Order: sequence, then structure tokens, then C-alpha cells
Amino acid sequence: MVCVLCNLKPAAMQGIKSHAMVLAASNADQTKVELVEPPKSAKNGERVTFPGYQGKPDDILNPKKKLWETVQVDLHTNTELVACYKDVPLTTSAGVCTVSSIQRGSIR
Repeated sequence: MVCVLCNLKPAAMQGIKSHAMVLAASNADQTKVELVEPPKSAKNGERVTFPGYQGKPDDILNPKKKLWETVQVDLHTNTELVACYKDVPLTTSAGVCTVSSIQRGSIR
């Protein structure tokens, strides 16, 4: 299982229109990349939240908003390998989302 960011501005990738992307962390020199994974007991399709932040997807995507560009700069992994937004763990009902080995990496 992986964490997927949905409801994005559509982008063509190799001729196929995509509305989502898989979250991955990379180290400082971007020589290593790992997928952000929910806990093994998380349910497929479960929403990932950031405790303390309320959020509801827009009914209709506004392609002029630059939400991803605004949010991405605050996504990272910490020293415990937990994926975070502004130091708040990406969380499911089963626990936090993690990476295998990249500490203090950026998430894209």
C-alpha cells in the first residue's frame, strides 16, 4: 500500500491523463527515493489526515489554485521516519505513515 494524493489538476504522463500521484520521500541529494506507506493495518482507500487540521476536498477542482505547490514545501520525513506536514504526522485510523529509511527527507 502507498499514500496517494488525489483530486489534483490533471496532468498528461506518457499520454495518459492523471488526476493523482503517489507520495514519495527523497534524501537531500535526491539519490534515494522511497514511497510513503500507511500502516499495514490501514484500510484501502482510507483518508490520510493531519491531526489539528480540518480539510475537505473541493467539490469542483479549481485548476488555478496552486495547492500542491503551497503544501509540498512543508512535507517531510522526521528522524523517526514518519511522514509529516509541518511536523504533524500523516495519520490514518491505524497509525502514522512512514518511509523505510530516509530521515529528514522531502516528500513530493
